[in-house]
Amino acid sequence: FNPSRYLVGLAGAVAKCGGRIFEHSRARLIDEASRWRVATGGGTVHAENVVVATNMTVKSPVGMANRTQPRCHVAMAFRVDNPSLVDGMFIGIDDPTRSLRTGRDGDGHLLIALGPKFNTGQDGDVAGRFIELEAWVRDHLSVGEAIWRWCNEDYDTWDRVAYAGAPDEAKAPGFHIATGFNAWGISNGTAAGMMIADLISTGSSPWQQLFDPTRAYPKEFHKSGDSQSIVEEIEDIPRGEGGVITKGEAKIAIWKDDSGRLHPLSASCTHKGCTVTWNNADRTWDCPCHGSIFAARGSVIHGPAREPLPPAKL
Repeated sequence: FNPSRYLVGLAGAVAKCGGRIFEHSRARLIDEASRWRVATGGGTVHAENVVVATNMTVKSPVGMANRTQPRCHVAMAFRVDNPSLVDGMFIGIDDPTRSLRTGRDGDGHLLIALGPKFNTGQDGDVAGRFIELEAWVRDHLSVGEAIWRWCNEDYDTWDRVAYAGAPDEAKAPGFHIATGFNAWGISNGTAAGMMIADLISTGSSPWQQLFDPTRAYPKEFHKSGDSQSIVEEIEDIPRGEGGVITKGEAKIAIWKDDSGRLHPLSASCTHKGCTVTWNNADRTWDCPCHGSIFAARGSVIHGPAREPLPPAKL
């Protein structure tokens, strides 16, 4: 199964039905007057129905951030000469859990390995996870060069069932969400899309109750964390790395670039104010509470935060 081809096929089907897809169009505002309005940097869209299918909902009449737990995996792709090295897709049942599958790019065959999950922003050495994953793969399989490595993020729900549908049809008619795919985004995303399409076109779905975004959940399920990047002095931050210092009542996130130049920002996530953690693999600031991710210079990479980390003075 090739997820890229699947998505390209879906995009083609949308276009064939008269739909249009706009990339690089971040939603700045979602509100309702006589119809729903979604304002972006390039224009505004008005519609009877709106679907917020961001990884974590950036807007919802029912708060979703505490109903989910953000988590990450490190992943690597290795060049392989033998395409049948791993024939299929596999996930381990042991702890720590790893998964394997094959793939290919324009230059040949690949083995893709996924490491154990960890809570976003709650690990102070993500780079070490890549080292551990590569060592495990090379101990068990004959692979070549590691050509791609990345860290993905998803959101878990307490019962392992996604949240999808209308969170409050009475107060927000025509507003739908899809989130909490539990790392099974292709299958859960497809199911959510089918169900929401039924809700919009017919007003009901046989899956509506199963995926209900307002269903009960244990309050203790969501576990916010603390920053793993607190240092005493700026001198404790190596070049190319980041750390968080305390200045009076404020926490300041400092990235020291490869030349030694300092880039100070507020360390408070612009979503709910949690103190961010430096991700030493991706060179990002990751929120240990609800999973927002910011670039080293503060711009938003991943919500639910919608505003960048503002500059700070040292």
